Amino acid sequence: MRRRPFPLITLLIVFAIFGFSYRLWNDPIQLLKQIFFIVFVVAIFYGIYKWMQRQRSNHSYQKAVKQSKKLHHQKTKPTSKKQTRPTALKKKHVTHLTVIEGKKGKKKNRASF
Repeated sequence: MRRRPFPLITLLIVFAIFGFSYRLWNDPIQLLKQIFFIVFVVAIFYGIYKWMQRQRSNHSYQKAVKQSKKLHHQKTKPTSKKQTRPTALKKKHVTHLTVIEGKKGKKKNRASF
């Protein structure tokens, strides 16, 4: 079932059509000037919006690049000193996985009716 539009919106649309047709009939040059002005203002706002969005995106991209460099390209320490690394003290990564034994070798006990 289709809903009917709100009566105030319908009234505004009717007035807009009436005003547009009246202006087109009586003063078409002024109507064209007004349309060009509206398009110009909308284009300026759209350009500012896109510029701000690009600046924010560029900033986010630069921030991500900086974080990536910190993670993957760590600075190397001077190798003039010999540092012994204790391999025995390293902790192994303990996995918290367990093996669940199944019943692959056992046959099913089927009851006959």
